[in-house]
Amino acid sequence: MRLRTSDISARTIGGETIVLNLPSSQYFAITGIGSRVFQLLSEDRSVDELVTAILDEYDVDEDTARRDVETFVDRLRQAQLLA
Repeated sequence: MRLRTSDISARTIGGETIVLNLPSSQYFAITGIGSRVFQLLSEDRSVDELVTAILDEYDVDEDTARRDVETFVDRLRQAQLLA
């Protein structure tokens, strides 16, 4: 899975990622680990790859990382931000 880059605009400022879904004109503010997952999704990645990256970069246990990544990815899907 990866982001639908053709119809979203995103900027990261001070650790917060602001995303505009152009077709729906919806804004999203993403912070914390979500900002990093959002960046990682600029390339095609599986949930397992995302979890591994988060485990490598943050001091978090695997269960928490997996739960947070899966929840975030589900929200991106609901917002129709994934290809």
